[in-house]
Amino acid sequence: MSALEKFGVEIFTQHNIFERISADKPFRPENPAFIFIKSGTIKLRQHFSDLELSANMFMVTDPQTIYEMVSVSGDFQSRMVSYKRDFISALSLKFNRLITYRYFRQQMNRGVPFAENEMDVVWKSVNFLKYILDSETEMLYKKEMVEHLFSVFCYQMAGIISKEDNNSMNQMSRQEEIVFVFLTDLAEHHLTERTVEFYAERQSITTRHLSSVVKSITGKSASQIIALIVMNEAKVLLNSSNKPVSEVSSILGFSDQYSFSHFFKKHLEVSPSQYRHQFEN
Repeated sequence: MSALEKFGVEIFTQHNIFERISADKPFRPENPAFIFIKSGTIKLRQHFSDLELSANMFMVTDPQTIYEMVSVSGDFQSRMVSYKRDFISALSLKFNRLITYRYFRQQMNRGVPFAENEMDVVWKSVNFLKYILDSETEMLYKKEMVEHLFSVFCYQMAGIISKEDNNSMNQMSRQEEIVFVFLTDLAEHHLTERTVEFYAERQSITTRHLSSVVKSITGKSASQIIALIVMNEAKVLLNSSNKPVSEVSSILGFSDQYSFSHFFKKHLEVSPSQYRHQFEN
């Protein structure tokens, strides 16, 4: 049984992180995680932008987002703290809101830098938690120790994120709020709803206003982002399962296989079958 299943948290290093981050095809993380970079660089494509991380940066990953690794340097050194949502739910709501907000801000930026001395403290904290998790020594209160050490880590991150964002979570502009709600709604409804009208109505605003705000904040139109999210889902379904293309098209809410193939080819210039063939051994 993995540490994630047994304790609700697991820590990966640069040596085994690619067991969880697929290096050659789009992937969806099974659980949320923090990824810290000590040295080197990694570039990931997420949602509608590329995110480049280098030394003393971190990112928040979320199971609702599909990622694609673009590149990683030879001197890449990292820690990934992967955790189960219910494990963190006992912690304060403020922390959960901070993580959600940090994730949203990350969509608009190229990475989250933080001070080298802060990275050193967090790095040591994570390494000690990993040491306890990996230890084969019998520990009477191992579960409780893991919970408390993970809480220490969470409070460290909450403090760093609060300071880094300078209370801007409570000062989210109306435009940012509109995009935040749009992305949240899209994550939940994209399998059944693909019109800009649906998402505008959810916020009681016009489609023109939603499109304008999304474009100004993200650089892409609302319809482009909807298509990107659906395409990412399609890629993951095609390369991580043996489901027939007809079944994939049905899961994605297309009326038939032809409509799905037309949509897919329009955005990627290859058919679903041709795309899947690229990943066959």
